[in-house]
Amino acid sequence: MPELPEVETIKEDLRKLVVGSEIERARVLDASLVEQPSAQEFASRLEGVSITGARRRAKHLIVELDTGDSLVFQLKIGGQLLLVPPVEEPETDLMLVLDFDGDRRLFLRDETGFTRARLLDADELEERLSPLGPEPFEEEFDAGYLLRAIGSRKAQIKPLLLDQKVVSGIGNIYADEILYDARLHPRRKANTLTEGEWEALHAAIRSNLAAGVEHRGTTVRLYKDVLDRPGEHQNYLRVFEEHGQPCPGCEGEVVREKVSGRPSHFCPACQREDGPGVGGRLESLW
Repeated sequence: MPELPEVETIKEDLRKLVVGSEIERARVLDASLVEQPSAQEFASRLEGVSITGARRRAKHLIVELDTGDSLVFQLKIGGQLLLVPPVEEPETDLMLVLDFDGDRRLFLRDETGFTRARLLDADELEERLSPLGPEPFEEEFDAGYLLRAIGSRKAQIKPLLLDQKVVSGIGNIYADEILYDARLHPRRKANTLTEGEWEALHAAIRSNLAAGVEHRGTTVRLYKDVLDRPGEHQNYLRVFEEHGQPCPGCEGEVVREKVSGRPSHFCPACQREDGPGVGGRLESLW
């Protein structure tokens, strides 16, 4: 699933490759893609407009248009935006095609069919984004924020990290890696963390997401960038889908268990449920 680093990578690709292009025609091939407005209005409002910018908010990919509207994508599990040419034209699982000037086309492909798109004016966009928590690289997001926001909660720390109202952009892959770096068991209750553990968690969030951006995202299954290239961060994962393998930080073994309904990967020795694990501190391996 595209998380902050993957959406950030796609956003930067769009900035370099399609900003300034005019959308000559929009073809909605799967009406389930469009959540707002109707699929017909969505296509008609896109025709003849120019792309003026691209940005990201949490896992939302926002394409800014010269009409003042924004084309907002949630790529969910398997959404891919592919620019043709230079990419070879995809033939299956297509949901949307944007025909640009200069005989270029942007294809939205998703074999899972879960990607959703909205065309929103400024007020609608603000309403859509308003519930989201702070961005992990913003100044306001610090260890003190985490303590204030969720430090008294009796909920498990992993589902809190996945709550986009707490902090934006973290999904299952990076949550497992973050908790491993911070030496926190995914079932630890937030109200049991020490001040040092909050600091380690904050540092782990920023370092893991920054590494994901640097490596242009994580391709476990479906993620590709706009030029159909996989990310590289999967080569740096320590615990995600490494169950049964030796822990890189101790002599233990990585396990996989369900935590709040989500598959979770961790080392029980390094990430003890009853308190600090081996080292009890952030140990980045990058």
